Amino acid sequence: MNKKAWLIAALSLQLVSVYSVAAATSGSQVQTATISVDGKAAALQKQAVLHQQKTYVLAQDAASILKAKWTLQGQTGQMKVGNHTIAYQLDSGAVTVDGKAVQGGEAALLRGKDVYVPLRWLVEQAGQKIAWNPEKRAVEIVSSGQNDSFVLVDEKQLTEAEQEFVESVKGKQGIHQQGDLYVIARGQSPHPGYGLQVTKVQQSWEQLLVYVKLTEPVPGMMYPQVITYPYLTAKVKLPPYNTIVFIDADTNKPLFEGTQSNQ
Repeated sequence: MNKKAWLIAALSLQLVSVYSVAAATSGSQVQTATISVDGKAAALQKQAVLHQQKTYVLAQDAASILKAKWTLQGQTGQMKVGNHTIAYQLDSGAVTVDGKAVQGGEAALLRGKDVYVPLRWLVEQAGQKIAWNPEKRAVEIVSSGQNDSFVLVDEKQLTEAEQEFVESVKGKQGIHQQGDLYVIARGQSPHPGYGLQVTKVQQSWEQLLVYVKLTEPVPGMMYPQVITYPYLTAKVKLPPYNTIVFIDADTNKPLFEGTQSNQ
């Protein structure tokens, strides 16, 4: 074989090798966007892949992001997230959750010997939140541990500056905020029989919903006739791009609707 023929043969073998890998990932390309978890950039072994407008990550990277366990045996890959097991059949493309087929289950993707899994679908199966930030060109994930972060606090535990803020707003009906400190103030009441009670905290899509009940005097009970200003103090560290909404537990409408808030 002359030199020219040898070069053509070698080039042909390289093209066949490239085609074999690409055939399994037709239409995929390297994802240049970053991936963050609770505001921190995720450390990835390999870059994510954009396939059919969906972000796929190396299975081992997905396990690290979700604090899960990934195992691969033959043509079956398993991702154990909390109490759930998500299984990927690499030869057939079938996907099951806890041994049952699920509607909308998204198959894994092969790139050579590496297995990539669909990030959004997997994150949602794990009960976490994921969103695309176009300004930062980032895929942002909020872990489930960040959801229930609303905590009522004793005013005595606050700093002197925070206590001064509470003192300045507790008599004004509304929701008052200073940093991660919130003061829920009912306003002037004729006696101590009136109050406030947080009944439920619920994480919705990019929103933390706090349900507050306006408690009423107990029928037949005698109260000292002294003006009071019922209020609650709480702290909450919201995940990136999340907002907090206070809702009247009895009406399911915004708390103190129609009044001035966020002083």
